[in-house]
Amino acid sequence: MAREFTLSGVVGIDFDAETVSEALAYGSGPVRIRLNSGGGIAFDGAAIHSVLADYKGHVTIVVQGIAASAASVIMMAGDRIEMSAGSILMIHDPSQDMTSYRGTSEEHRRVAASLDKISEAVAHIYAQRSSKPISEIRQIMSAESWFTPDEAVSAGFADVAVSDGEPASPAEFDYRAYAHSPTNLIQMSVHNHWINDFTKGAKMAKQSTAQTKTAAAPVALPDSLAPVMAAADRSDPRKELERVKGLTQLATSEFGQRVDALSRLDGWISEGVTLDAARTFVMNEVAAQNAPPSKAYLYDSEGGRNSVGHSWDGGDGLTSKIVDGIYSRVNRNHKPTMGREYAGASLSEVADICLQQCGKSTAMASVASRVEMALHGTSDFPNILRDVGNMSLSHAYEAAQSAIKQTSREIAASNFRGLHSVKVSAGSDLEEVNEQGEFKSGTIEEGAETFAVKTYGKIFGITRQAIVNDDLDVFSNMFPLLGQGAAGTEAKLFARLLEENAGLGPKLSDGKTLFHTAHGNLAPSASALSVTSLGAARVAMRRQTGIAGEAINVVPAFLVVPPELETLAEQVLTEIAASANPFAGKLKLLVEPRFTSASAWYLCAAPGAPDSLQHAYLDGATGPQLFTREGFEVDGIEYKVRMDFGAGFTDHRGWYMSPSA
Repeated sequence: MAREFTLSGVVGIDFDAETVSEALAYGSGPVRIRLNSGGGIAFDGAAIHSVLADYKGHVTIVVQGIAASAASVIMMAGDRIEMSAGSILMIHDPSQDMTSYRGTSEEHRRVAASLDKISEAVAHIYAQRSSKPISEIRQIMSAESWFTPDEAVSAGFADVAVSDGEPASPAEFDYRAYAHSPTNLIQMSVHNHWINDFTKGAKMAKQSTAQTKTAAAPVALPDSLAPVMAAADRSDPRKELERVKGLTQLATSEFGQRVDALSRLDGWISEGVTLDAARTFVMNEVAAQNAPPSKAYLYDSEGGRNSVGHSWDGGDGLTSKIVDGIYSRVNRNHKPTMGREYAGASLSEVADICLQQCGKSTAMASVASRVEMALHGTSDFPNILRDVGNMSLSHAYEAAQSAIKQTSREIAASNFRGLHSVKVSAGSDLEEVNEQGEFKSGTIEEGAETFAVKTYGKIFGITRQAIVNDDLDVFSNMFPLLGQGAAGTEAKLFARLLEENAGLGPKLSDGKTLFHTAHGNLAPSASALSVTSLGAARVAMRRQTGIAGEAINVVPAFLVVPPELETLAEQVLTEIAASANPFAGKLKLLVEPRFTSASAWYLCAAPGAPDSLQHAYLDGATGPQLFTREGFEVDGIEYKVRMDFGAGFTDHRGWYMSPSA
């Protein structure tokens, strides 16, 4: 049977690595640790994680109440991690209070360096537990991310979300220390007079809580006292009298009576709620009465949607969550992850959220007015619409890629001038150095073949009326069409290159077309696709020579055909009767429906082996790029889809063609 003990309170003050190590040393075998902590000292959290990770027995960690900040690092040491009903997980970047230092520049640098090291260390701990990349973990940390039990399991930070049982109260901690603490935690901190003290004196005064009994539950906050967003300074009697009078006037005003503020007045006065905090509460309640309630949903295992509460994220990372949720409405195949709670939000509700993040009241404003405010102000609403469009555009573009593009090597383009390839003469092989130590010379020169990047694009708009009506057709229809159109533009350019000059390809710097008998890459006459004709093509490619006449051994990798030859090509590339097909599994079949010829077919090498077909995007911006601006001709938002792309042949040696019959 597993031993059990509890880690409750402030990490590094109420318990540390030494007390945990001592508790583990009293026995062996599996242990079950009940963890309830709002955080503490980051270095102690990392040290406790190390102690638990080194323990030989099986470690089960049960989060009861909360595991935040340094406590979340401890949590990751569990071989099995359970999130109890109503528990909370919070992950963020480590921080340190500088009040214990004189504050010289050298001390600040030393603390910053220490924090950088501990941030890197804990990021790897989270990444190892969740199998997420470090870059994603750093974003989660930077955003100060709060997770419910189900969200923690979905993100890979826990194994089980326990739904039954009575929720435990969060451990004593001043949760006002965090940027995005849930309101109920802030209220409990104020009501219970919780203050964080991480000094040595506080640690000496505490007794270790590596024990078998949980700490006493804090006093729950009466409903009448909510919301406590800020505590007033009540030391000045005159200011206190003004505060009480202001709260009374607010509670008895027309707006106050509409939200039954009188029932909260006594609590506001006794708990020291500021007038500004109470006024904000009243106005938000009035706004909620004048607009449809914001809905948030979670996908269940059957593909349905379950209603959940408001997000705890009130700042960094919120935009990405909303985009993730809204995109699931645009693309039904997309399952939201970090933004599941916004999967059912309408565009007007998203506009409300963005306005509230900017501190703008939406009380008494119509849906159309709120949308207009979000579109033309400084909120993130236009950026959210752009990012949703960009996801829809990119997904469609990636799904409609040109077949011929697989045969091309991408290079960099920093401007719109002609791009040149590099050619090596006198052979690329190294030659023996004679007794006199003489090295033979080769040259690397710029090829004469060039191609340039050109700009392609289109402008369109989404109207304010469409946003008010929650019309997502522009995202689910227009953006995918433009993404497919961008991929189609690339595909047409590739196909046209091959079919220039009556199907012989573009002219190269030697004055001859790409496919030419002098280049040794053109069949003497049209030949039906077969194992025999493929064998002749392969020999021709293998016999290609470099600039200095050296053998370069070009290996065919792709067979490119029009749709009319697709079935025949599949038959040729598989087993024929009982005989082994020498090409089975060696050539990849590519079908290009944009070819005008129904009988010409091509054999080509892998990209860059040798260099033949190349393509480029300006400054490495692959595919179509989306830009937005406030609508002028359109009452809403204008979008510009732009793609800077070019393609061309730089050499003939990597391709072979059998011409049209």
